[in-house]
Amino acid sequence: MLTLASAQQLADEREAIHQVVSGYYDAFARDPAVAATFYGEPTLIVLQNEVRALATRSDVEAFLAKLLGSLKPLGYSNTKLTVARTKMVNATTALYSTVAIRMKTDGTELQKAGFTYLLQKGSAGWKIHEVIATDIDKLIVAD
Repeated sequence: MLTLASAQQLADEREAIHQVVSGYYDAFARDPAVAATFYGEPTLIVLQNEVRALATRSDVEAFLAKLLGSLKPLGYSNTKLTVARTKMVNATTALYSTVAIRMKTDGTELQKAGFTYLLQKGSAGWKIHEVIATDIDKLIVAD
């Protein structure tokens, strides 16, 4: 049974996790090098038809730079997050699912996609260690 203190601690951890993921998306739209700082080492990227292991932060930065480079010619501007859900797996590991809506510079929607992130809390705080492209109707159920 959750005590008031542990319920507050859980809410604080969920908020911290949300801030990491939303901070990552804010940084991604501007600078892949800054966005890469939200990731731990190693990182696993699981896409529909590909699994890519990224051993270092520079590998993550290169992956994000390539992704951003493919989106900019389509008019990409920024990403809005909706349907954020967090599931604590243990005290230092969490799953976070969201629908990412990529927006164009003219304010219209470019694309919508679901993602589930595995985050782990260490001495530097919460870091993303895995990204899984997720069908929107298959997002995790929050705690």
